[in-house]
Order: sequence, then C-alpha cells, then structure tokens
Amino acid sequence: MNLLLGDISSYKAIIIAKFIRKNYPDYKIYSFDKRSFTKNVHTRYVDKHFLIKKYDVESFVKIINEYKIDYFIPVINESLALFWKYKNKFNKSLDYLGSFDTYEILNDKLKVHALAKELKIKVPERFDNLESAIVPFIIKPTNLSSAKGVIYVNDISDIPKGIASKNVIIQQYVKGKGVGYSFYCKKGEIIHGYGHKRLAEYPITGGTSTYRTNYNNQDLYIAANRMVKKLNYTGFAMFEFKLTDTNELYLLEVNPRIWGSINQGLTNGYNYFEGIFGYPKSEIHIKKKPVNTYIGPLIYLSFLKYFLRLNLNPIMLFIKNIFTNVPDVSLIYDPKGYLSTIFRKLSS
Repeated sequence: MNLLLGDISSYKAIIIAKFIRKNYPDYKIYSFDKRSFTKNVHTRYVDKHFLIKKYDVESFVKIINEYKIDYFIPVINESLALFWKYKNKFNKSLDYLGSFDTYEILNDKLKVHALAKELKIKVPERFDNLESAIVPFIIKPTNLSSAKGVIYVNDISDIPKGIASKNVIIQQYVKGKGVGYSFYCKKGEIIHGYGHKRLAEYPITGGTSTYRTNYNNQDLYIAANRMVKKLNYTGFAMFEFKLTDTNELYLLEVNPRIWGSINQGLTNGYNYFEGIFGYPKSEIHIKKKPVNTYIGPLIYLSFLKYFLRLNLNPIMLFIKNIFTNVPDVSLIYDPKGYLSTIFRKLSS
C-alpha cells in the first residue's frame, strides 16, 4: 500500500508516519509540504518527500496517479477542506472520508452550536451581538482552529472595536478543565473513541494542548455519538468540551479532522486507523496505566507562562511523571522531524 501524508512539518503528520511505520511496515509512506526547508529537514519515518509549490488539486492528482497512492491523508484543515471537496478526483484515496457537507457542518461553530441545541447537548450560551453579551465571554471565528483569532473578554474594556458579528460566534465563557473525545467514525459509528484531559495549554488561557492525560467519561461518547449518528458522518473528529467543577460538560466545538493530541490515544493503544487500514501486523494493546504525552518544545513555553502566573501545578505534574511522559516527536530518535516542527512554527 502507498500512502501520501502531509504537511510533514506538522507534528500531527510525523506522529502518524511513525505509527504507520511501526504498525503497518509494508506501507510505503510518501510525504509533502510547501515549506522549502522540508527538502532536507523532515522526519525519518517517510520513504519519499515531495516539495510542493502550492496546494492545488491538479498537482496532487498527478502525484496520486503517478505513484499509485492508495491513501491520501492531509492533516491541515485548509488543505483538507480543499481536497475533501474534490475527493472524487483522487481515485479512491480519500474514500475513508464521507460527505463534504457533514465536514462543513462540523467545521462551522455556529452550525455545531445549533445542532447541539437540537440534540439536547449542553453548550455555552450564545449571544447575538456584543451589546447583548454578558462578561465574561469569548469571541471565536466560526471556522478557524487551534485557538486562532479567539478573543477572551473578561472586562468591558476588553471588548474589541470593529468586530463584525457575521463571521464570529460570541458565547459564554465556561470555567473548567478542557477535555476531549476523539475517534475515527464510519457512517455514524464511532471506532476506538478515546477521552483525554488537558494538563497544560499554549496559550494558557486556552489554546493548543501541550500536555495531556486520559479521561474516561461515558457522557463524552454519548454527546459525540448523537451528533455523528445524526449526520451519518464518516471521518476523523475530536469533540472539545469544558468540564466544570460540578462535573457538567459543555460542548465547545468539533474538529472534523486529525487533531493535535492524536498521540495521546495512539500511545495508549487506541488505533484510530484500524477502521481504514484494518488490523496491524502486530497486536496493539491498550495500556492499563495511562501514559501522558506532550508537544516539545512548545510545552516549555507554556510552562514559562504558567510559572509567571505562579501556577506550578502543570509543571510539578510533568516532573512527577518525568520518566513516563512521551513526546509527540522525539528529539533523540527523530531529530530532523523535531527540528522541522520548530522551523514550521518560526516560518508561520
């Protein structure tokens, strides 16, 4: 089998390449990226790399046909949206994804909020405009990920000027811990669902999950299952929730794609790719004692922020588990892959 994967400078793609190399050793892994440094600096877990000038359908159709690609896995939202929309052009390499219409619904925070209300899934209160919003609240772009463009309003003086209500969602700020439920889904059926809890983030006000552990709660599955069954969804997804001090769960948003904390589930024995590639050659065991995973070196920036806020809990927890913590990308075993994630961040 031949697999095309990218952007390969993304730690998500590197994690997947490593997992496939270990568990599906007969697969040939091709990678792609448009960042020039990846020509020489990329993960060791790929067989051949393509440096792409731009992400257009025609270029990728040519690669997929010429190299007989069986599976095409774009991990970045912007390229995924483009290729998913035209998936019929890529032979059957994107057939593990379902209707593009369902992706558009789950990728739009306003549509997710409306669907959750319909299905009786608890969500933060939404405000129609800034004038009616009750502090504290959050302003989010309707279709961006990784905390891009998110504004936290803790005081009237924080309210920004010139924000158009048309392309944002304004909602209640829910205080609590960030938890998630992730899976691959086929025709509305969740395969190998896994719950995780955020132990550290960057930015620490709510951004990328830099350190995580497992979190078991059947209510996560129940909420996610209602939505994907309703849509008959096929594809990857991660549902983000806030867990309050009174153990209430609020659905914040859905990422209908491969998510940033995918290593947490894979490391603990949850093979999200089984529903696509089938059973691996070597049996994967779910770990009895959970292993925590982290993004290096971004985690050290988040720890600096926690230290400056005099919140030492995430740092102390990391130190306590120092010998069992697992990095998403290893500087020791995959130095070029590790460097590529840094160069990617610096070039963005």
